[in-house]
Amino acid sequence: MAGESGDGPVATREGIPRPRIQTLTDLIFGLALSIGAIELLSEKPVNLVGLAASILGFGWSFTILALVWVRYTRVMSVLPVETGGMIGVNMLLLFLVSIEPYLYNLITISFVSLPGQLDSETTTALYAVDMAAIFLIIAYFTHGLTIEEKKLIPKELLRSYKLQRNTTVASSAIFLFSTLPIFWSVAFLGMQTRFILWMCTFVVWIVRRGLEGRMK
Repeated sequence: MAGESGDGPVATREGIPRPRIQTLTDLIFGLALSIGAIELLSEKPVNLVGLAASILGFGWSFTILALVWVRYTRVMSVLPVETGGMIGVNMLLLFLVSIEPYLYNLITISFVSLPGQLDSETTTALYAVDMAAIFLIIAYFTHGLTIEEKKLIPKELLRSYKLQRNTTVASSAIFLFSTLPIFWSVAFLGMQTRFILWMCTFVVWIVRRGLEGRMK
């Protein structure tokens, strides 16, 4: 019998049912988005400019996590992740997602100059590293779908998923590249170039959507 030969018993003992993984994933992403909303409630803007800045900041965090969740969900609906090292990588991703609101809140706090706290250059660099790692893991998962020998997706979708993998790696590289000190010390139109580079990840997403449309 299959369960009595080979690695059958080991796979059964070590495996985690996919519904359990999906439930945990949805919980982590939901908590991360909820924490961002709670932090928004704790802020007390004194004017419309402060209100707009708070909403835009929350909008950034919400949008970036939502896009990661959508990409992750689509990949995981096909990619086997119930056993082996994939579970470990999946848990690492969820950890990185769970600390995103905390790191983003550190950025907000760091703009209020207080003794003994991390400065804005450091907090933004830490956030960028976290986002770079998240995107890199998503790219790794997407790459798993592009391996033709596994036949996880139809051949006609391979080009699209390879494009998604490559653009996700590009987004990861942008975040990591932005940690260089020069991108904090140099500003453009009153904004640090580090933030401008972050916004370029949305440009990458728009370009990818355009290219996918041409493929179809």
